[in-house]
Amino acid sequence: MPVADAHPELYGSGYVNGTIIGMPKTGKNRDQAWELVKWLTTNDHALAEFSNAIRNVPSTASSAESPELTPDPHFKTFLQIFTNPHSKTVPITPIGLDHLQTFSNFAAKWYAGNVKDLQAGLKDVDNTIDGKMKQAGKGGGGAP
Repeated sequence: MPVADAHPELYGSGYVNGTIIGMPKTGKNRDQAWELVKWLTTNDHALAEFSNAIRNVPSTASSAESPELTPDPHFKTFLQIFTNPHSKTVPITPIGLDHLQTFSNFAAKWYAGNVKDLQAGLKDVDNTIDGKMKQAGKGGGGAP
């Protein structure tokens, strides 16, 4: 993606997202399930093997550099973006992705010409998201 001339260090970075895995709160064998989740998400050997098997980008930076990873030219660019220290993802919040939906709803109104004051509209979005975060029990971003 193009970057601002003032920030050439951002070239090669991008939006990244990882694997989401979980286990049912009321499931049986919770201790064993937790061990499996840890192994599937933190074991470089397992992640490299899985990536090789499904031809996908591994989900941790260390497994992306594993010597067990079979290079695939189709994914070279994605691996470079994934391991770039300037690549980012959407922060985890206690309101899930509702902050993005709130902003998207506002953007749709703006693009349709239904917002008269951009600054006031953005301030309202900010206040709405802050209110949802507060209601969810967190005053700001970060992991719940």
